[in-house]
This record gives sequence, structure tokens and C-alpha cells, in this order.
Amino acid sequence: GFRGGTGAAPTRIRDNVGIPIELALASVDERLRQEGIRNEVSLVVGGSIRNSADVVKAIALGADAVYIATSALLALGCHLCRTCQTGNCNWGIATQRPELVRRLNPELGSQRLINLLTAWNHEIKELMGGMGINSIEA
Repeated sequence: GFRGGTGAAPTRIRDNVGIPIELALASVDERLRQEGIRNEVSLVVGGSIRNSADVVKAIALGADAVYIATSALLALGCHLCRTCQTGNCNWGIATQRPELVRRLNPELGSQRLINLLTAWNHEIKELMGGMGINSIEA
């Protein structure tokens, strides 16, 4: 989706390439339905999925699944230095350098990621329930 990407994405590409995920998703879903093959394809979307409401929007527009990147990185402890592509991540996330990797606390990072996804799960249920939807199965 437009504006998706991490520090590894070149700024010009991140800011100027792609179309908003809502437009792309709705267009692809509609076209697949017109062709009669929607049930043969899984639509998995990502890019600009920043919160649980973005997940609900994507599902409402036809996504079968979503993936997140930046939100997960933030939960792990990323400070958005935008140097992922250099391999010199000071927080030990986007690097293979042993001295930097030691800075990452995997127990804390994994617990924060679990907390994020658990909170999003509750929020998604609440938002969907408010629309009278009690399941996101096809």
C-alpha cells in the first residue's frame, strides 16, 4: 500500500510509489469477482496497516488477511531511525552485527508484540461487533 515500508524502503519510493491500499484492494476484489475467480484467490494486503481499524477496513474491502511490518517493529523496540538497509540498527532489530544484536531483548520484544496483537484482537472484535459482525470467516 501507499506509504507502507520501513527504513529499508528508499524515501522516494516509499512516498511516491503505489496507490492507497483501500483503492487497490477494492479494485482487485471487484475485478476478481467480475472474472468469477474471487474464491480461488487469497487477498493478503499490507502497507499502511497502522492500527486495528486499518485491519477492519482492509477486511471490509475484501482482504482475506493482512500483514504488518512497522507496527511490529515498533513493538519490538524500533525507534524509526530509518537505517534498516545499512545493517547498523542501533536497537539490534535490523542487523546481523553481534554487538548490535545483543542490544535487543527478545523476551521483552516478544511480549510487547504479543501485547500489541492481543490488543488489536480485542479492538477488532469490538469494531466488528459494533457493525453486527461476529466472525471474519469467508
